[in-house]
Amino acid sequence: MINEEKLTLLLGVLKTYAEQKHCYDGKGGGDYYYLPENSDDAFEDGADYGEILFARTLLEQIGEKFEYPCMKENERN
Repeated sequence: MINEEKLTLLLGVLKTYAEQKHCYDGKGGGDYYYLPENSDDAFEDGADYGEILFARTLLEQIGEKFEYPCMKENERN
């Protein structure tokens, strides 16, 4: 794989993560997070949140465009 192919692949993976909903995007509405009864679910939500936020941060830092999930929903309404 050449460097350009690696970069294209990496950007695609980052965008896939960045465009996913995380625990603050729509669960319960607003910027609130409701803690699940099962602590394993809470841990998974936190891990997902960290991965998605990291992908969004990296893309923002290099000026790469991606769509936030809430923006997609607003366009449909």
